[in-house]
Amino acid sequence: MQILRSEREYTGKASVLALGTFDGVHIGHAALIRRAHDIAADMGADCVVCTFDRHPLAVLHPERAPAQLTTLAEKCAKFAFLGADYTLVRHFTLELASQSAEAYLTQLVQSMRAVAVVVGENHRFGFHGQGDARLIGEMSAKMDFAAVIVPPVYDQGELVSSTLIRRLLASGERARAERLLDIESAAHAL
Repeated sequence: MQILRSEREYTGKASVLALGTFDGVHIGHAALIRRAHDIAADMGADCVVCTFDRHPLAVLHPERAPAQLTTLAEKCAKFAFLGADYTLVRHFTLELASQSAEAYLTQLVQSMRAVAVVVGENHRFGFHGQGDARLIGEMSAKMDFAAVIVPPVYDQGELVSSTLIRRLLASGERARAERLLDIESAAHAL
């Protein structure tokens, strides 16, 4: 897997983009990235995971930024395990955060020659998080790419999220948190 620091570095063919912060790369994220990988394989495209070099809150509201569940290197290793051909690590800045959702998605889709965009149904992006799955669906028709919305993954009736994993770790439920972060064991269970 190749790591890109800018869209300008992408020289691949058409891409299928998996978008997200992917904090922790848990089993929910794994389902999304595997879906993007499968779609890319079917379309003869590259699977590209798009993420940030830091949690957005570390820039927007440092006092509220959560502790990292994994390092960037660990995230990239998990992306490679899940079949990503590339990881685009965008430098998260106030300038990037001020970009409209439409401008952000348009620029990303065009520069990465995206034929599909894969996100979780609760994914937010762009200025004040105004972009969502609905907007991706609307823009897909205008820009001729497939919008793929992946449903959330639940464990014991709870939405699997980085927030849940942090709560489990804080309450001493380490074994369950580690199970939700163990994408390699989850892959064998499928």
